[in-house]
Amino acid sequence: MRDSGTYLITGATSGLGLEAARALARDGRRRVLAGARNPAASALRAAVPPERLTVLDLDVGSLASVRAFAAEARRHLGRGGARLSGIACNAGLQLVGPPRRSPDGHELTFATNHLGHFLLVYELLDLLAPGAAVVGTASGTHDPADRLARRFGFRGGIFPGAEAVARGELDPSAPEKQQGMDRYATSKLCAILFAYAMAARVPASAARFLAFDPGLTPGTGLARDLSATERFAWSHVMPLVGQAVPGVSSPARSGAALARLLSEPGLAPGTGLHFDFRLRQTPTSELSRRKDAQDDLHRTSLALCGIAEARPAASAA
Repeated sequence: MRDSGTYLITGATSGLGLEAARALARDGRRRVLAGARNPAASALRAAVPPERLTVLDLDVGSLASVRAFAAEARRHLGRGGARLSGIACNAGLQLVGPPRRSPDGHELTFATNHLGHFLLVYELLDLLAPGAAVVGTASGTHDPADRLARRFGFRGGIFPGAEAVARGELDPSAPEKQQGMDRYATSKLCAILFAYAMAARVPASAARFLAFDPGLTPGTGLARDLSATERFAWSHVMPLVGQAVPGVSSPARSGAALARLLSEPGLAPGTGLHFDFRLRQTPTSELSRRKDAQDDLHRTSLALCGIAEARPAASAA
């Protein structure tokens, strides 16, 4: 059964998020609520009819911005009595230079790819329609056994403890570029840990927590921090040759898969599940399945967001 309603997408102005919004908008009953650092969002506005699109200011790397966005989203939805049919926690970045800090003092990759989305979901849990999907964008880079990720220099997520991850302190002995890649892979591990932790705390009848691996998707904005040569290869060479490589997708293909996970409950009727861009349920790394890591990340994220204790997550009513 296909669902209509309002879908919140972060990172919807380009790449995977834009293609997911475009796919959702093909159903004329659906609305898209997008958070964007650049509200002009010309490509998004061209993809979704204006009467079914709302774009609000959001820098997911800033907790203050997330709170302001959530408050504005609540006001917007409240005017029509709408509830969210799904949330795509999709915005992300990959930094390969020296570590950078968020406005709150956390390592910026962790803050953007995980912590801001953690807070956003908690702020809006009570606005979810029963059984709505909350989908986090993960990555095969989280898994040290992923051959394609290893081919590109990733060695899996590193989790010395959530507080250390928030500081960006993973393996200081590694070269600077490798440290950046490690921080990215670890942030994607956090997306999976978060999905599993929330699935253990929220009944599926209230909300379903899923993780989604879009595959290697050349042409997205993730390469913006790389060298000019690497950016050219990512944007112009890989999209041409990559389709023959297992594990390589495209923004359009993976965006359409993300849209289906958000809007077709029959594809993922359970919770705490991980899917790839072919919409196959797939296993995740051994580390991601460790309950102590899931609980550590959840507990630390609550503290970093200033949430005293876990709120009643959502209501199935």
